[in-house]
Amino acid sequence: MLENTDSSNLPEIKQFRISNDALKLFQRKLSDLIDPYNRPLTLLLPQERQVEQSLLFNGIDIDVHYDRLSGWEGSISKNKIRNWLNQFETPIEQNIAHLLLSKLQFFSIDRIEAATRSLQAKLLNFLMEKDSIRQVFYSDTKPAVKNEAELQKWLRNKIIRYAMLPPPPDTSVESQHRLWSIYERSALTGTSSPSGKKFRLLKEYFEVSSGEAENSVFVFMDYTNGSGNQLAKCLMEINKLLGEYPAYQNSFFVFMYVVQSKSFSLDSREFAPPKSATLFYEEMLDYKSPEIMELLASHMISIAEYDTFIEKYCLRASGKPSVGYRESGALTCHHYSCPNNTLPFFHKYSQNWEPLFRSSQTPSATRYKQG
Repeated sequence: MLENTDSSNLPEIKQFRISNDALKLFQRKLSDLIDPYNRPLTLLLPQERQVEQSLLFNGIDIDVHYDRLSGWEGSISKNKIRNWLNQFETPIEQNIAHLLLSKLQFFSIDRIEAATRSLQAKLLNFLMEKDSIRQVFYSDTKPAVKNEAELQKWLRNKIIRYAMLPPPPDTSVESQHRLWSIYERSALTGTSSPSGKKFRLLKEYFEVSSGEAENSVFVFMDYTNGSGNQLAKCLMEINKLLGEYPAYQNSFFVFMYVVQSKSFSLDSREFAPPKSATLFYEEMLDYKSPEIMELLASHMISIAEYDTFIEKYCLRASGKPSVGYRESGALTCHHYSCPNNTLPFFHKYSQNWEPLFRSSQTPSATRYKQG
């Protein structure tokens, strides 16, 4: 039997009208789905990296490298730079080497002179903020006029004592003398600093025992403070002297560097005197600093590729995959020597490798070889 199909028994069907706006929205969504398939096939494939196929540098870039590094006191030439880059085996490796060289923290004599003047200014500002030193200045009968200019002059002439870092038994700190000669010429010229207070052994200052020991200021200097190992050894020697001359336990001890590692903290050093500080001109550039990693990323060089490159060429230059003394991995070079914190393929010689800067510190991190 057939069912009753009377339309009156059927459910009511509502009528909908699609607005023009809704229709346009539907059309846009549809086009979003279709458009990618209308693009050229080359745009759908992974982008080809220039660093794998061609070099990022040419003769002009070699000229730029040479102009920046020409202050190196050893042997340097455009041909040597080109030969150094050619030792890297593939285009991408040569490109990574070029990018690292373009960011190398190179300190020519001119930059060291600028660094010493900056350190002198930082030193004065640091001391002028110490209330105890200001109190001594205002209680001193000389100078009669008390102002900031006279305070700076008083600090330079009467308070600051430039001292040699005491060398540990197994090493020496020869580089400080080279830096001092530049500092004296560039930062102290015209300051009327008495010659007798220029650069002496710390023990000699202690033996003289002039002025208030508590407000005496002893200033040391060197080029590089990377791992802090050298300074730690020197602090032990200073601590021994303070045991002999306890009156100077609360003196100010300031350690100045051209470059210092971001990770270094004097507070963590066991033998640091209570009133001690480090001042530095620039933070040491690390091979994995954000600046370097962003540069590599802009050329689509992956972290894995970079790590493989670093390990391969550190091993080739030094016989081990270490990125420098105590894994510092620095990108720093001074006008006459690379610190051994720096990546080895910049400065380490081997039968399989000719470095760009053939002069470096010894493993003790304190004695500099002369090129």
